Amino acid sequence: MSWAHYILQANIYLVIFYGFYKLFLANETYFTMNRVYLVMSGILSLSIPFLRIEWFTKQAVAQPIYTGVDQLQDFVTQVTYGPEAPERFSPGNLLVVVYLAGIMICTLLFLYKLIMVTRLLRRKTTGNAFSFFTKKRIDEQLPELDTINKHEEIHIRQLHSMDILFFELLSIFTWFNPIIYGYKYAIKNIHEYLADEEAAKFQGDKEQYTLLLLSRAFHIAPNSLTNTFFNKSLIKKRIFMLHKQRSTRTAIFKYGLFFPLFAITLMLSSATIRSNETIIAVTEEIPLNEPLTAINEVIVAPVKVKLIAKKAIASHTAVKTISIDPKSPAWEKFYTYLKRHIRYPAEAYNTRLQGHSQLKFSIKAGQVGNISILSKLGSGTDAEVIRNLVSYEDFSTAQDGNYILPVLFKFSEDTNPLKNPKLTALKGYTSLSLITIITFGPAKETASKTGNLNEVVVSAEDSKVHDFVTVDRQPSFPGGMANFYKYVKSSVKYPKEAYTNKIEGKVFISFIVEKDGKLSDIKVERKLGYGTDEEAVRVLKESPKWDPGVLNHTIVRVKFNIPISFSMTPSPQ
Repeated sequence: MSWAHYILQANIYLVIFYGFYKLFLANETYFTMNRVYLVMSGILSLSIPFLRIEWFTKQAVAQPIYTGVDQLQDFVTQVTYGPEAPERFSPGNLLVVVYLAGIMICTLLFLYKLIMVTRLLRRKTTGNAFSFFTKKRIDEQLPELDTINKHEEIHIRQLHSMDILFFELLSIFTWFNPIIYGYKYAIKNIHEYLADEEAAKFQGDKEQYTLLLLSRAFHIAPNSLTNTFFNKSLIKKRIFMLHKQRSTRTAIFKYGLFFPLFAITLMLSSATIRSNETIIAVTEEIPLNEPLTAINEVIVAPVKVKLIAKKAIASHTAVKTISIDPKSPAWEKFYTYLKRHIRYPAEAYNTRLQGHSQLKFSIKAGQVGNISILSKLGSGTDAEVIRNLVSYEDFSTAQDGNYILPVLFKFSEDTNPLKNPKLTALKGYTSLSLITIITFGPAKETASKTGNLNEVVVSAEDSKVHDFVTVDRQPSFPGGMANFYKYVKSSVKYPKEAYTNKIEGKVFISFIVEKDGKLSDIKVERKLGYGTDEEAVRVLKESPKWDPGVLNHTIVRVKFNIPISFSMTPSPQ
């Protein structure tokens, strides 16, 4: 759940709870219950997005799922690609900047109010009476001083300032929602009703107390954080509620409607708002989880563009910008194709060569041409990239232009320096996303052989880890890999968090098959999240022993890479 999605949900519940208050409870004289309702509405609005209706129902231990293991050959070499992060202006980024600016302004206003309250409490008050937490200031020259003092003591004893601070802080993060200001006004009204009720009883005469309110009401400018006796904006409503006939006992049943309202909002959260694909899609376009990125794209990036433009004008050079989305369907298919076909060349593998290979090429009318090597890596790497580039036949939807394809060949655990460490930029060419080919390094063999070709000798000295593609006999699950697929399918339990959020996809796991068949060094190479990574690791840790790999008639340790799929739909037969 993104922050934008959470804030949207919280504000929807604030509106629902406040609407219920205005319709059914605002005119009732159960002031304490109204106060509790308003505060709980704020707390629950913040909490409900994290609650799930399935927590309150009986759940099966394992949800009906389909779990599978992709063919191992599809991920012998791990291929990843990282999309470029183009600096661009978008409505989502603008909303984030406006929202953060609102938070900053509201925070400054809140701090200003606190400073003003501190100053008011330090100096002697004239013609006023107010309180803040345990401190109060009352002009001793005011009439009916004992009654006013009683009024402020009620505010202090019932911790009314705590409610005010809660809604002030809540309004900082929900400043754009007009309903929050209704909450702030309503809670102050409730505080005054409670204090007026007790103060009127203390004085013993409601009419006299009403005159006291009116006599001084139009000479006061109270601070919004304090509980002020003479609050001009609330006087009319306070007098009305003071003389209002007490609510009947049957009216208390209205408060019982809160429980079905809570149940409805909980179901609304779980069944509609949290899972609604349209809402999720909209909130995902608001990058509130990465506010600095949004600020950079809205404020910093345009400044950079202007500077570049000025520089181009100064040098009389035309700057042409080609915008390529690496996640567009055309390029996504291209990356997927490379993932499935590109391999680490044997010569480069044996010499532990790693570094960048860069090709430049052109696309016109869906045809690739003008291919040449921009940064040569050698040992068959450049030829491997060219071979796969030429064999790809679906450039029909790609934008015409000149492109650079950077490919990094790298060993996973090798700290040796890279050849061609820096990527080359070329004027008039658009660089595609960097594609990384990761493999696991070979080692010098020290295994011994015997005259019997069918005999496998276990060498205690050979503790090196071999790659899946370099061994003579690959490790396998007892009974074959088909049995391994069945084992995973029957053992994986879909994590509740992933099931609730409808998370599907693959977790890429690497592990070592030891000489005794045990699995060790189990790592998550590419995460899916929501508990799926931990579940995939758990299943492999509990796996039965495998049949170990063999190289040169010697049992060796072999590193494996396996993607485990999590799917909520039945497996196709």
